[in-house]
Amino acid sequence: MKAFEKIFDKIDVTKHDYKKLIFIPLGLVLIAIIILGTMGVNLGVDLRGGTLATVNGISYSPDIENYLITNLGDSTIKVRSIYSPIDEGFIVETGPDVDSSKLIGLINARYPDAAVSVQNVGPSLGASFLKQGTQAILLAFLFMAIVVFLAFRIPIPSVAVVFSAFSDMLIALAFMSIAGIELSRYTIAAILMLIGYSVDTDILLTTRVLKEKGDTVNQKVRNAMKTGLMMTFTTLAALSSLYLFSTSEVIDDIAIVLIFGLIADLMMTWIFNAGVLKWYALRRAGGELDE
Repeated sequence: MKAFEKIFDKIDVTKHDYKKLIFIPLGLVLIAIIILGTMGVNLGVDLRGGTLATVNGISYSPDIENYLITNLGDSTIKVRSIYSPIDEGFIVETGPDVDSSKLIGLINARYPDAAVSVQNVGPSLGASFLKQGTQAILLAFLFMAIVVFLAFRIPIPSVAVVFSAFSDMLIALAFMSIAGIELSRYTIAAILMLIGYSVDTDILLTTRVLKEKGDTVNQKVRNAMKTGLMMTFTTLAALSSLYLFSTSEVIDDIAIVLIFGLIADLMMTWIFNAGVLKWYALRRAGGELDE
């Protein structure tokens, strides 16, 4: 606990000028928007359409990707390994124009003893999955915003909470774009989980600052920050263990998206939202200092 107190003393945002600090997360959001505007979002096969071939009972070899690209003429083909304590193999992702029977033939020619299962996702079905995922995220934001506004009934703090959650999502998507992580049904679930966790910490902070009596604004922020950082650090520790020891690439993608989303949430909650709340609380109190 003493180690945590030492770390907290070094990162205590109330010791610095909140009006200047607030530009750090805003700059990060701007960078995320630029990345998404220039690089876009990488869609997985389940959202853009294509073929997924799962090959079991064979050790993954990096040259299988070049072998399939050369013989099928599809430069978008991706091969990733899968591993479990009882089995190993790899997954092949191709575009919608690749003949799945030819793909199976090439795999069987190279690995005659392999067990191959194929899932075809048409472009229209992929577009339907993408539409449903987008609707789920939009509805999550809508209902979250309604709950926040009903809880606080104050426009500025409520907008700050919603903006923080939205920014966490943008930063996570920008990281996925840079890291080459595809947006799929699984990573959409990670984005939804990130929205929920972001709102938790923001509501914790907003409730402490606006509704608790007695302490100064800075002290309220410090108390909320100690609780919120402990929550985030323990979650990051669990997600890091999941990422390091998981043998599933799907779980790895979910874990790493949540890890970077939560790191972004540290800045959006404890720098941006804390700065907005401090400005609002001081303004409501007539500009009285509370150091």
